Amino acid sequence: MKQSKLSISLFSGVFAVLIGVSGSALAQTGEHAQHGTTTSGAAAGAQQHEMAGHEMMQTMQEMHQKMSAMQMTGDPDHNFAMMMRAHHQAGVDMANAEIKNGKDKQMLQAAKKVVADQTKEIKKLDQWMEKHKASGK
Repeated sequence: MKQSKLSISLFSGVFAVLIGVSGSALAQTGEHAQHGTTTSGAAAGAQQHEMAGHEMMQTMQEMHQKMSAMQMTGDPDHNFAMMMRAHHQAGVDMANAEIKNGKDKQMLQAAKKVVADQTKEIKKLDQWMEKHKASGK
């Protein structure tokens, strides 16, 4: 159990640093984007890309918060399923942001595949967790 708490703490710390660095860069981008008064097509496009990036960052931050708040059960199998479910849901949410905002055909195809594949995985994890309640090993 101590090892799983350490692993979760380490994961949370690394993830928090990555989110902080990315969020800081995103905030700076947002500040600079608002200095101009032009509403040209290029500026509108840049603003849309910034919003899409913010949407993905928000998804990652929400996943981090959910995973950090999860109570470890003492059952490594249940903990794995529970955390992977949150991870896969964040992947679906990010892929949906790509589908909504993306332009590249290859990335849009990849995002659609992520949604289909990860939705199936989420269903499997939900079914497994329903049948296998945490044992507290």
